[in-house]
Amino acid sequence: MGEVTTIPPVDEATGTTGPERSPGDDAMFESLARQARVLDAMAATAAGSSGDAGLGWLALQRQAERYLRNLDARARGRALARWGERLAEHRRVLHDHRAEARQRLSDVPGGTDTAQRRHGLRVALIGKGGAGKSMISGTLARVLARRGHRVLAADLDTNPGLAFSLGVPTSSGALPDEAIETDPGAAYGWRLASGTSPAQAVERFATPGPDGVRFLALGKIDDPDKTAPKRSLVALLEVLLGFGDPSWDVIGDLEAGPTTPFERYHAFADQVLMVVGPAWRSAMTARRLLPLVADVPTIVVANRFRHEPDHPGLAPAVRIPFDADVADAERRGVAPIDACPDSPAVQAVNHLADLLVAPGEADVRRFPGARSEVTP
Repeated sequence: MGEVTTIPPVDEATGTTGPERSPGDDAMFESLARQARVLDAMAATAAGSSGDAGLGWLALQRQAERYLRNLDARARGRALARWGERLAEHRRVLHDHRAEARQRLSDVPGGTDTAQRRHGLRVALIGKGGAGKSMISGTLARVLARRGHRVLAADLDTNPGLAFSLGVPTSSGALPDEAIETDPGAAYGWRLASGTSPAQAVERFATPGPDGVRFLALGKIDDPDKTAPKRSLVALLEVLLGFGDPSWDVIGDLEAGPTTPFERYHAFADQVLMVVGPAWRSAMTARRLLPLVADVPTIVVANRFRHEPDHPGLAPAVRIPFDADVADAERRGVAPIDACPDSPAVQAVNHLADLLVAPGEADVRRFPGARSEVTP
């Protein structure tokens, strides 16, 4: 494992020394430096591309915007008071990359429509426990992969639900020791190894699954101290946030409830799917979650509905019906897309994929037992 690289405590521009730095400060500066390296690499790739320049510059723009959203959400309080000038400088770096990407995109012949259609999805699924996020996440990943997409499915829950829905072993997907290094300033004391970029981590460590889906996951709890997920959490979040390759779709299944959105595990996403079940508790949780993801476009997906009406204020883009065949597959620990590929629920997830890939072009289709509708 490499040693953590940190920004020197002496300001190179002025020659002055800033406030005394804690391990947490060092970890924050290392995160900023990693972001700059990711953007520099993406800019170099876009500049060197002859036939796909529009896609490369669009990817750079979106990556800079993700970092900016996350910086604005996190650079508050003590960090802003102590390191406001450094954070402002990093914000200028992000703005400069975004501005360059926008300028280059303005010069692309025919505009950016083609690049927009080809850019990979970045989707996070949230909701109350039992709403069916893992089934939708795993099935959506497999549906997209069958359409020829390169898909990374990430499980940010210590329960192995996504593994079952994908059809991969529940012991797979965790980042190995070589992908992680100690850092006393990072949450739980570990982070992504300094010599490994997010793209390299996906290439080297993601587990191959059915239909070509690649799978990464938190380590599962196997001791009272929960060591495995603690070791891999920050590293996996760094991989997801920094993986800007536009040729990939990324589907992230977040742990149920408000903790993970509050901690911004969804920061990698360009769109959030709020999965809501028919019970009023599911709707109550959804209303509490929505403010936590307000910086990312969010659509509601109603799941396991029979004939219940929509929850007030939570009109769904897609209704996925209760499906006895899917319920049976989940009880047996089998991927629904393998057990019952033609079932109404799996077909409704196909429709959800249509909406995500081409929001203005997908037909509104109705499935047996389901009511699907596109929201404005």
